[in-house]
Amino acid sequence: MKRFFFVLLALLLAAPAAWSREVYDIGRGWKFYTVDRRDSAWVDLPHTWNTADAAVGRRDYYRGAGNYFRYLEAPAAWRGKRVFIRFYGAGTVADLMVNGRHAGEHRGGNNAFEFEITRLLDYGGKNLLWVVVNNAVRLDVLPTAGEDNVYGGLFREVEIVVTEPAAIGFDGYGGCGVRFTAERVDSLCASGVASVAVNIPEGRPVQLDLSIRDARDSVVFAGHSKYRAPTGVSVAELPFEVERPHLWQGTEDPYLYTVTVALADGPRTDSVTFRTGLRAFSADAVQGFFLNGKRYPLRGVVVWRDRAGSGPVCGVRELRRDVELIREMGANAVRVAGGTHHPAFYDLCDEEGIVVLADGPFAGVATLDERGYFATPEFRRNAAQQFRELVHQRYNHPSVLFWGIFAEPKLLGDDPIPFIREMNGIVKLLDPVRLTVGVSSQDGEVNRITDLVVWNHAFGWKTGMPADIAIWRDQLHRDPVWNTVRSAVSYRAGGEAGQYAAQLSRPDPVRGRHPENWQAYVHEVHLAALARDGAFWGVFVGDMFDHGSARVQPATLRGVSDCGLVTYDRQVRKDAYWLYKANWNATEPFLHIVSARDGVRCDSVQTVTVYTNLSVAELYLDGVSLGTRTAGDGVMRWEGVTLRPGDNPLRVCSIVARDDDYLTVEDAAVLTFRPEGRL
Repeated sequence: MKRFFFVLLALLLAAPAAWSREVYDIGRGWKFYTVDRRDSAWVDLPHTWNTADAAVGRRDYYRGAGNYFRYLEAPAAWRGKRVFIRFYGAGTVADLMVNGRHAGEHRGGNNAFEFEITRLLDYGGKNLLWVVVNNAVRLDVLPTAGEDNVYGGLFREVEIVVTEPAAIGFDGYGGCGVRFTAERVDSLCASGVASVAVNIPEGRPVQLDLSIRDARDSVVFAGHSKYRAPTGVSVAELPFEVERPHLWQGTEDPYLYTVTVALADGPRTDSVTFRTGLRAFSADAVQGFFLNGKRYPLRGVVVWRDRAGSGPVCGVRELRRDVELIREMGANAVRVAGGTHHPAFYDLCDEEGIVVLADGPFAGVATLDERGYFATPEFRRNAAQQFRELVHQRYNHPSVLFWGIFAEPKLLGDDPIPFIREMNGIVKLLDPVRLTVGVSSQDGEVNRITDLVVWNHAFGWKTGMPADIAIWRDQLHRDPVWNTVRSAVSYRAGGEAGQYAAQLSRPDPVRGRHPENWQAYVHEVHLAALARDGAFWGVFVGDMFDHGSARVQPATLRGVSDCGLVTYDRQVRKDAYWLYKANWNATEPFLHIVSARDGVRCDSVQTVTVYTNLSVAELYLDGVSLGTRTAGDGVMRWEGVTLRPGDNPLRVCSIVARDDDYLTVEDAAVLTFRPEGRL
């Protein structure tokens, strides 16, 4: 092998079985109370204290300190080992005391972090863990602006990790301790380097072993190296090479390998194992996005990180349901907005082949009384730490192809451009392979910093009319300055499931009613304008799900941003969801009658709209055929449908050939005509 690394398969196969550390979940049995003791209870983690106020739109939801207490028994057998505690999310500043002594502080509510508590424990006895979590407003902890709620609490899992003295990782960035970089990837060979954080109390030689296994558990690469580790944390680079790799090809073929890195310090060992994929990608200002040399249009959605009833607290079951809804609609990409999601979400994206744009912590201004950027050393230090944590923790996920450096930075007051350049440089230094992205709705120099730009628009929602998206598109392509920018597009519009407007007009985005049929109309216009434009490397529809935002006060859903295609509780797919399924999912035939949730009509003459991925369908009114229609961009319309007073049953159907047989696909609804108006 090249460099100092060579294959030694026999050694790995003969290695002892105990290549592992001990990991213990300590989520059960915590005593919780806030500073004023208005909330006091025994809780299990994950936990947040704001599901009853922030989630229902209270602008004065609790922003302060919460205390978590728990006893930890440290067995005598742990003497001579190292003990770490890892938190996967705490909002937003967390301090840990062990037996009354301060173990560490972490600032930032998005990422995982860990503290070593080896010297603070009473081995063979009980140890008091006390965590103070504070979600109060801080001007030196990002993000300092944004539309999502700051829930607070230990809202993700907590665990104890016990290792031998020589360990992998625990380098201050919360990752697994290995960054697996495929520098060259094609159908013949994938090669690169695994950068391993070696953490050792006293410097000495150690042995490092690397194995890569395919989906059949066959070893496709194995090797080892001696490494003279200095005291503390250092990085060893281990080259690898996989011949004729099976590439990770998005939703078409999300193939994963299993990587194990082991460290041997005499008879004592440590190891980490993770799954990853091998892929190459690029984006072009004219031809769009490519995955492994194939053109691969990204049809994406924007995902926030909370849900009705539990805020940011979720488990694998809930996350799997979210991913199922995304894939059912036909999307193959997501932008995770506002910060880092639960680790399991990225695992699921790896498995399903969903490409991820992972936002960093820097968000712009949502209201005039906020600032997204403060030109202080503390702000910059915290931003740099959070960006490093983001990259280290999500580095090995093949689904993550883009790092989001900024989102809607408002150029008010201090100039954030030098800061953005600095953060972009930090991320590029850590990861020169992936592409950096800025989410922007403004002109100017800020759009020239990152590799790519996502243009974020609100035509027909916060400004202008839906048709303005086509005007903007044509202007972008004609402009000799901006048509060289590698661009994607994002857009959104609110809509509450079941609200219907007889006359379409742009609603107030903050207050008032948000008719579901206006939301669907906005998406129809945008989809038609962008669907066949191959110059954009991606489209990110905002949002996939409604999310909590206490600053939003619409007429009925207080505290909920209703721009999702699916409701906050994941129970209702809004009409616009079916529009995208009609255009993005060709494998599951369906018909969906639009605006049927609120079926009361005051006008006798109606237009019936159907979203479908079928080419032709027939509509029946009270059993009488109104003829067939063919679909354009997934939309069929029957105009001039006359209703009689009372209930009017509608049925739309189509016959589909399937596996030497025929399948009837249909949908039904009832429109109630009340000449006297709504009761």
